[in-house]
Amino acid sequence: MKKNISWIVICLTIIAIITINVGCARQEEGPPQAEEPGEGLQIPLGEIPAPEDMILDAAHWEEEYPMIYESFIRTSRMGDFTVEDSTLGGLHPVDYLEKYPNIKILYDGIGFSKEYYAARGHYYSLEDVINTERPKPGASCLACKTADYEKLFVEHGEDMFALDFHETVQGIENSISCYNCHRNEPGQNIQVTAPHLAVGLTKLEQEPPAGTLACAQCHVEYYFNPDTKEVVLPWDNGIEIEDIEAYFEERGFYDWKHPRTGTPLIKVQHPEFEMYTGSIHDRMGVSCADCHMPTVEEEGETYRSHWAKSPLKTVEESCGGCHKDGEAIIAQTEEIQREIDDMQVEVSGMIVELVEDFAAALEERDLEEATVEELWDLHRKAQYRWDFVMVENSTGFHHWEKARKALEEAKEFAQQALDILAEQQ
Repeated sequence: MKKNISWIVICLTIIAIITINVGCARQEEGPPQAEEPGEGLQIPLGEIPAPEDMILDAAHWEEEYPMIYESFIRTSRMGDFTVEDSTLGGLHPVDYLEKYPNIKILYDGIGFSKEYYAARGHYYSLEDVINTERPKPGASCLACKTADYEKLFVEHGEDMFALDFHETVQGIENSISCYNCHRNEPGQNIQVTAPHLAVGLTKLEQEPPAGTLACAQCHVEYYFNPDTKEVVLPWDNGIEIEDIEAYFEERGFYDWKHPRTGTPLIKVQHPEFEMYTGSIHDRMGVSCADCHMPTVEEEGETYRSHWAKSPLKTVEESCGGCHKDGEAIIAQTEEIQREIDDMQVEVSGMIVELVEDFAAALEERDLEEATVEELWDLHRKAQYRWDFVMVENSTGFHHWEKARKALEEAKEFAQQALDILAEQQ
């Protein structure tokens, strides 16, 4: 128990001091200027309320912040699974198994090959994780699904991660709410309530802007510690695609072995923060919130919208500070997304061919151990890079150069494996 107490004290201390001021005022027109590391940062102490004092229900703030609350509730508009638009990467529900049938083969052996829907809005985060048929190894699956997560962490310490999901969720009613990013102080600042990000930030050379920090609590690559089920961000070597790959390689970690080839594979999880970092918009100082939750004006009142959605739905507010031609921005975005989507479909087809040929070779002839290990390595590298782009929710737009490079490398690795298999015939 002493270990649990010391660990939680350290982690909660980190969470408490990482509190970044962010206002709801309108941004000045023109491109934001990038800051030097630490420049302009204000890090006041944040206070973690006692569990009984935590205000976890967003409805509590409706009267005080009516427009912000109403904008947040707009994330419920996808309740009937109606497709609102056809824009790639937009907030519309899609059955990925139907749209991208190759993933049934690529994800064979894990739950994503049986059920994989595009995420709905924040309003449905708790409902959707409860209803998914994919397995849930512990209460850590609630990390980005409910405002109650910090409360559970304070009450149980690191033992919380491995608690039975189905038993734990019985006492939870709140989806993502104001508390996740503000604790009991909405309208004042951004506070990190996710233990995994509090630890992860200590590994970064530069702290993200507040409007990105809020989103990085969930929109990141992660994995569960195999023993404790703790949510871990694999950032020890950095947050680039190859840095994270090296982290897993050094630890001999894999999420599962493909049942047809035996390849030890990594399942990437929505790495929006890692993909966006280093992009042209990131280098200009544009945060996630600037685009996805822009400052808007309604009925003579200016406020930051909490309708987290595709910026293409609010081009004037999201992009107008720097780009004057909204239609051109939409066209450019969709062109980039079509290119990246076409590339990932092509690469997924190559990896499917690799799986089929590799599986056939294993069945029909004795491959040398060194050859099998080389094919495993190439398969793992190709699928990891493809998956990094596939599951990142901007269809490449967050950083199209990085997405394009990852898919080109995936294609090269897949082709190398196919060439080796062709030589074995």
